[in-house]
Amino acid sequence: MAEKKETISMIAVLINLVLSAAKIAVGILSRSASVIAEGIHSGMDIITSVISFFGIKLAKKPVDKKHPYGHYKSEVIAGFLITIVLFLTSLWIIYGGITDFFTVKEIQVTYLTLGVMAASAVINELMARIKIHYGKNYESMALIADGQHSRIDVFVSAGVFAGLFLVRYWAHIDSLIAIAIGVYILIRSFFLGRETTDSLLDVTAGEEFEEKVRKLVEKEGIRLSGIRTQKLGPKVFAELKVELDPKLKVDQASKITKKLQQKLTGSLPELQYTVIQISTHDIKEEYYKPPIGEGFTWRGRMGGKALGPRGQCVCAECGKAAPHKRGVPCTSMKCPECGSRMKRENNS
Repeated sequence: MAEKKETISMIAVLINLVLSAAKIAVGILSRSASVIAEGIHSGMDIITSVISFFGIKLAKKPVDKKHPYGHYKSEVIAGFLITIVLFLTSLWIIYGGITDFFTVKEIQVTYLTLGVMAASAVINELMARIKIHYGKNYESMALIADGQHSRIDVFVSAGVFAGLFLVRYWAHIDSLIAIAIGVYILIRSFFLGRETTDSLLDVTAGEEFEEKVRKLVEKEGIRLSGIRTQKLGPKVFAELKVELDPKLKVDQASKITKKLQQKLTGSLPELQYTVIQISTHDIKEEYYKPPIGEGFTWRGRMGGKALGPRGQCVCAECGKAAPHKRGVPCTSMKCPECGSRMKRENNS
């Protein structure tokens, strides 16, 4: 999967390199500022494709001590950098269009110039569709961002192409089209920036994904009382809170949750980590779940002559005291203050 994304990014770099050189060359020959600007803009595409390539390459690195959850955010960071490039490019195009508006130049339109711009629009549209298609399939923010950039290039090339036809009727049309294209790119950069920023800020995987998780859990006959998800690049981390029969032993509950984890990761490939918390497998007021056998309720000791051991339970760490619960050993209780195990202390 990662190799496929890298291949697409490298092909995009080579195509943009050829298009950039061709547009700059014909722009100089035709003395068209908009064509030269579009050639430089294509040069910026090379930068975004390179950013996309390295973002994808870093994201597939295995986990290590410093990055125990992987490097998946590398793709998101790459998408964010591409957004910055788009934003700066849009400002540059708008500025160039405004300055050209007050400086009228004679443009020599040739069939070669028109052909290069038409070919640029078609090739960029094909690349945009390929990048966005595979970006969505592989949940690659970097590839989607690069595809959006290629889609913008289609409008830029089409706008310059139209301007070359209309410039003979009105000299300012070339610069106005450039300004309009710059504004369009600026708007697109804001939308793309919002998407990448959400991912960097650990946005949820969305209601649709969480609903899939909920249905899979319910299919296993388990009640889901809480769910939290976190999207980390193309991967998702999930924290689930489930309710199980409190009469289950710890090893039984562990087997159920392990089976559920395997079911979820097998059905949802993007789900990388799953933490399952059991909300009802607690020590109850008068019910003790021993390590062997079924649970039992204390009714007294020595033939029912007493109500059980008197005294209180004391935390071995912080010294917090709590009333002893009938039928529940102190060593099975946790301190309400620090969470450590309690110990028995008799009243004499």
